[in-house]
Amino acid sequence: MREIRINLGPDGFVASLSRRSAWLIVCAAALCSPLGGQANHGSATKEPGSLFHSPLPQVPDNRVTGPDRELSPALADEFCFMWPLTGVRSPIAGVASLEVPGPARKDFQRGCGAASNMKLAKAEAHLRSALHAAAQYPAAWVLLGQVLKAQQKPEDARNSCSQALKVDPNYLPADLCLADLFAVAQKWEEMLRFANAAIALDPANDPHAYFYAAGAYYGLHRFSEAERSALRAVEIDKAKREPRTHFLLAQIYEIEHKPDAEAAQLQAYLESATDPHDVALVKKYLADLTENRRK
Repeated sequence: MREIRINLGPDGFVASLSRRSAWLIVCAAALCSPLGGQANHGSATKEPGSLFHSPLPQVPDNRVTGPDRELSPALADEFCFMWPLTGVRSPIAGVASLEVPGPARKDFQRGCGAASNMKLAKAEAHLRSALHAAAQYPAAWVLLGQVLKAQQKPEDARNSCSQALKVDPNYLPADLCLADLFAVAQKWEEMLRFANAAIALDPANDPHAYFYAAGAYYGLHRFSEAERSALRAVEIDKAKREPRTHFLLAQIYEIEHKPDAEAAQLQAYLESATDPHDVALVKKYLADLTENRRK
């Protein structure tokens, strides 16, 4: 059996591509590999069976981009989210987000800076200080959840992102945070529940929500629904923020024995891939796939 192992993530992991069996998915990089508080890009141990943490083109590692000074404070907070929530925006600014006092927001920004530099212990301390001053601060709860996830504290991370929803039930980043964490745990029903909640909040604009729904359907072996959700993600993802969708679609078409469609999705994934090793391996896989189709 021919098998290719591909590095697909900023935290370091691989996926297994096999022509005889479906590709493996969902072992989140931050939990499959020992990141540690000061981990740098590419430093983590590679692990098999991962999809949901492949790199986004505009964010080559886990660092945050920082806020635009011209944005409102609530929207600026959301620029601090770590990958894979980079670029995620809540369509509704709740009262809790708008009423955060200045000192808490300053602590949040300190936590943002520390998270950007992967100084996770410092980030956690600043975020807890922000939440001590303003417990009704959904962005701080979500970013804290991501920091805790990066420190390999999945239960604490889920509790933190759940708290964000208690503060603001319509806070879309919290739903996606939980969908991502349940992807880590391979708990497909829970992953689907939070992905669908995110879709309900912003059905026309957020490709990440459809991607996580597609991944959950795939994990549940509901492949036609996985394909529909993934295609919807691609349709609305004009900025190509979620290229992992193409990789997932390729897996679906592998199962459905549709080599032309599989090849097209892998090619689309390659258009956004940034790691030279991944590009070389996928190109080799595509060449072999093309050769097999000619036989």
